[in-house]
Amino acid sequence: MQDRLIDFERVLNFRDFGGWETEDGAKIARGKLFRSAAFNDASAADLARLDAMELRFLVDLRRPEERKHEPNKWVSEACRHIFKDDGVKSSELAPHLIALMQSDLTPQSTRAYMMELYRSIPFDPRLVSLYRDWFAELSEGGAGVIHCAAGKDRTGVGCALTLMALGVDEEAVFADYDFTNQAVDLATRMPRIQERMEERLGKKLDPEALRPMLGVHVDYLREALNVIEAKHGSAIAYIDEVLGVGPAGRAALKEKLSV
Repeated sequence: MQDRLIDFERVLNFRDFGGWETEDGAKIARGKLFRSAAFNDASAADLARLDAMELRFLVDLRRPEERKHEPNKWVSEACRHIFKDDGVKSSELAPHLIALMQSDLTPQSTRAYMMELYRSIPFDPRLVSLYRDWFAELSEGGAGVIHCAAGKDRTGVGCALTLMALGVDEEAVFADYDFTNQAVDLATRMPRIQERMEERLGKKLDPEALRPMLGVHVDYLREALNVIEAKHGSAIAYIDEVLGVGPAGRAALKEKLSV
């Protein structure tokens, strides 16, 4: 798994999530599917490396307030940047920041918030629209990257759905998702992340209460898939009915992205 990580100076959790085998024995190409945290802190060397990767499109899942507060430093005429506001005010804090402002914050309440977040992600109209854009761009070919702030929750669900649409089995989907905990190296980065959040919110945070929000847990992704299955019967049916990627679209994607 470590070979999936691409080493940037100040861009976190950037990795190739291709390379998995599909249930029918094919293999997803490497160098086409990338996932990442945001590029607001990218160094000059990072920007040069991104330029050299020849990415054709980028889907930014962040809300307008997040993009305004931490604007993307990477701008490339060769790479189409896709984002959406859809009525969300630029002054409206992201839900995870609002959750951290609660006075009774505990590890239990943070975990409960994360479970609720994952129940909402698959049916958030703005995210659904961006996931649809992601799949539409994949169908056009070329390499793309999907990201949010940390590249783990909104991005994690989007990547899981992508691998499922391509016929990757659930065990591998969860392995790719769970690898975020190693990729981010939370133990090392926790103090700095906490410091930045405290600066942003103007309050002290309990690190143990913060921890369930900074990593991923397989229960979170399982919860997202549970609500998808409860409403649509299966993840594949959701991909078809909500994201508009039916059998023919999935077959075309697999042909384009398989080696």
